[in-house]
Amino acid sequence: MVDTKLTNFGHENFPNFSKIPTQRARMLKFNLEEGRFDSFGEILEVKIDPTPFARGNLRLAHHMLACLSKNGVKEHYVAKISIDPFEDPKNYLDDVATQQCASEYAKMYNRYNPPKRVEFVEAFVISLIDRPRAPLCAVERYIDGTYKKHNNNWGFINNKHERNTPHAFSHFTYEASRHQLLICDIQGVADIYTDPQIHSIDGRGYGKGNMGKRGFRKFFSTHRCNAVCKFLKLPLINPKDPKKELLTVPQEALMKKDQVENVKLGFSGSLNALPKLPAFKNTRRMKEPLISKQKETGPCCNCALI
Repeated sequence: MVDTKLTNFGHENFPNFSKIPTQRARMLKFNLEEGRFDSFGEILEVKIDPTPFARGNLRLAHHMLACLSKNGVKEHYVAKISIDPFEDPKNYLDDVATQQCASEYAKMYNRYNPPKRVEFVEAFVISLIDRPRAPLCAVERYIDGTYKKHNNNWGFINNKHERNTPHAFSHFTYEASRHQLLICDIQGVADIYTDPQIHSIDGRGYGKGNMGKRGFRKFFSTHRCNAVCKFLKLPLINPKDPKKELLTVPQEALMKKDQVENVKLGFSGSLNALPKLPAFKNTRRMKEPLISKQKETGPCCNCALI
């Protein structure tokens, strides 16, 4: 995920969903223990705004309305759709699996009672079964607030909006995984994150942004250990001067545990099997518009292709 920060197109206005047609979809959730995607629940009815509200290097973000709970309440989601109409649909699965893996490390991080807890938005994939070949898109809950990117997968650090927690979390994952992986590309609203990238020591799995050992080196070439790194008793790398520490500082200098426990998830970063879906058959064939068969009008007429 090379710098996949989403850029908003001016002032964000929520669409009038009453004017957007309903599509049927099937949800696919990632089973972390089994390393595969499972079809989940009944057929869903979703509405996806054909005009994206934000753009990254690889994806367009569209507002989506859907009811995913038994209480019948429709909620606001984000559908992330590839800009490249010929992108391998497996990339959607890799991105969601990576995010769910990062979510498990966030839970581990929070067990040490850092000054600020972190979380990753739950992500899943939907297959739009009314469309030709039932194309896929990644979906997650819409997060309201100011979106910021803290680091990326190639050593970038956002010095303009520097914070301690996101960078300490990245460093934590390296130690907690026994130096087998590192979670970076930390971005989101406050400490609710999305779209992470994972580097693995062998460079395998976790999508095409996995830079392996080179990614490790790039991260630590710019990382400066802060008060949260020290609190977690992580090996200090280019530490900041504690007298000049003006960002988040724990109430206690050190956590009570002797060290971060080493934990390795069963998932290796590579899917054990692909779902048996039409989207994985003859993926190089020209794909149809996601939203409508009719020709779109306006400046984003080609944005809704996957």
